[in-house]
This record gives sequence, C-alpha cells and structure tokens, in this order.
Amino acid sequence: MQPKLVITFGALNEADFQAKVGHILASLTNNPRFPEPWPEPVPSLAQLNAAYMVYLDAYHASLTRDSLKIRQREAAREALTDRLKQLANYLELVAHHDTDKLSTTGFDLRRDIVRGIHGGTLPATDKFWAEPGPKSGTVMLHVARVAGARLYEVQIAQGDPSVEENWKPATTSATGSHILLEGLTPAQTYWFRVRAMGSGGPGLWTDPISLIVV
Repeated sequence: MQPKLVITFGALNEADFQAKVGHILASLTNNPRFPEPWPEPVPSLAQLNAAYMVYLDAYHASLTRDSLKIRQREAAREALTDRLKQLANYLELVAHHDTDKLSTTGFDLRRDIVRGIHGGTLPATDKFWAEPGPKSGTVMLHVARVAGARLYEVQIAQGDPSVEENWKPATTSATGSHILLEGLTPAQTYWFRVRAMGSGGPGLWTDPISLIVV
C-alpha cells in the first residue's frame, strides 16, 4: 500500500458512498492519531457531519426521481466529497508517509502498482477532469500525460458506473491533454473514464468522473 488516501468516490453507488463516508466519520471520531481541533481550512468533524446530513436529505428527496432533486443530490455529494478531499490532504500531511496511521482514517489506501513482464502495467493518470465542450452536446476531457503511454482509451457510461456492462467505448486519442467527445445528449449525466495504452497493453482505469452535458 502507498501512503496516499483514495479521495475519488465516483465509482461508488449511493449506498456504498454512504457506507464509506459513515466509516470515515466513525473512524476519525476520537481517533488519537488525528486529534481535533484541526487547523483551518480543514473541515471539522462537526462540519463533515453537517455536510453528510445535507447529502442524506438530498438523497432521500431524490428517490422520487425528480430531475431537480437528483441534481441537488449530486451537488450535495460533490460538496461533501470536496470536504473529504480537504481533510485527506491534512491527514496525509500529519501521517508523514505512515501507512499504519493512515489505515485508521477509514479512507482506502492506494494500492501498489503491479508491474508486468512486458514493460509493466501503466498507472492511472493522476489528473483527469471534464468540462463542457465548445458547443451543445460536447464534452472536453483533460488527461495528464502518463509516461510510456502510446494512446489513451476513453469509455463513457450512463446509469450506475459501478456496473461494468454500462461502460461503452467512446474514442481513443494519441494525446490525452484535450479529448473532445461529440454527439452526447444535452441535460443527461454521463460518466467518463480513461486509461493509457502502452507496450505492455492497457493500463489502469481512472476513477470515473461525471458531468451533466449542456
């Protein structure tokens, strides 16, 4: 395991996300390795619990399948995730590469990359984000370069991103810095993931990210 915390939760469905956040909050409550108060702007446990309650309220409201309430749930989940990322950065700083300390936080630890015999499995890029494209129905993906990559493969999904059958090939690109996807349906939520392809074959998928197409 690496002394880095997993701070992307896009592949988790709502039930698994709730379980993970609950586990993190319980693990950090009265944790002697990371005692409160934490310095600003690190969110306190009270602030995290409040953000979690806002998300849970939005989640229960969204069960009516109302599109507005679903967007509110997604916004609340994103806001809670941002706070968890802030906290994770602080925890890594305090732990100072101590995986034993980090294992008490409730966050998952990043796994070591297993190398193959033909050049090795390429890692997932550490920077991957999406934004609306230049016209309606398009999305621009930005992918940080992976050493050894010959091209980048992109897949998209609608529905639950944790269901492998939902993923469909979208495109490949020789350069990952700017990848334009076209022909998407406006006002629909899409999930995206990308992996580098090298001499040893396909690399590791990024954690999925989502975006409502405009």
